[in-house]
Amino acid sequence: MTVTGGGWTEISQRFSVHGVELCWDEWGGEAGEVGEAGEAGDRVPLVLCHGFTGSAMDFSLQITELASRRRVVALDLRGHGHSTKTGSLEGYTIAQLADDLVAFIEMVAGGGPVDLLGHSMGGLVSLTAVLARPDLVRSLILMDTSAWSFLPVDEGVRTLVHDYMTAFDPARGVPTTLSFGGPEEDLITAATPAEWRAVRDASFAGMDAYAIKALGMVLMADGVGSLRDQLPLITCPVTVVVGSHDHPLVDQAPELAVAVADGVLTVIEGAYHSPQLTHGDEWRAAVEGHLARVND
Repeated sequence: MTVTGGGWTEISQRFSVHGVELCWDEWGGEAGEVGEAGEAGDRVPLVLCHGFTGSAMDFSLQITELASRRRVVALDLRGHGHSTKTGSLEGYTIAQLADDLVAFIEMVAGGGPVDLLGHSMGGLVSLTAVLARPDLVRSLILMDTSAWSFLPVDEGVRTLVHDYMTAFDPARGVPTTLSFGGPEEDLITAATPAEWRAVRDASFAGMDAYAIKALGMVLMADGVGSLRDQLPLITCPVTVVVGSHDHPLVDQAPELAVAVADGVLTVIEGAYHSPQLTHGDEWRAAVEGHLARVND
């Protein structure tokens, strides 16, 4: 994948798994290079797992910096970005996405262990994968995510989102936007190049409407199955990173960090749901701080 002008022009690699092809790419280090930290920096790959309706390009503005000391790997989940769109509701579950991620780490990311960052829905996918295969993950960054509920706190907003997802018909294609607006949109516009936003919008327009329906119903209508009781089983180092204005996730973040065996919390002041876009320096500092803790 080529990173240019704040966006990328091409994704270069594909991986076949469970009847679909996942698009992915890597930066920094040597291909397949895995091991403990050394003079050349952290040689354990950092795997980036994006959120609902996003893609690997959600991290593109930060990858050059992150890859200066380590191998960085990012993928498009099924139905998202350039990965396979199945055109049906079947297979778009958190469990299936986690199974895909496990297979991806096994075959592409050197078989682990890796440092894994999951954003939003990708955080839930990452938690599910770690619980299934703890041997594949050295450490975990949970970014603006939940282990039990993504539903808005405000009852009116919750009802609005629920009714929208319930009524959404994927046979009619991808909607123009899923955004309800808000101050984060202005921050993203101010902090990101227009070229990058154009590529992001095109990526959203090209995703599978059936993935939007199936996963949107899980996240915003039916509710996710709680992983609270299983969180103490996660013994690797965990950092919970969240924007200070990202409700309800920032409200859940302290409990999430305490529930795992070795968790810490980093709140990025002034940020909302995607601090890697709006507060890049602070977000990178949080990621690098986590990796420094792991390497000590």
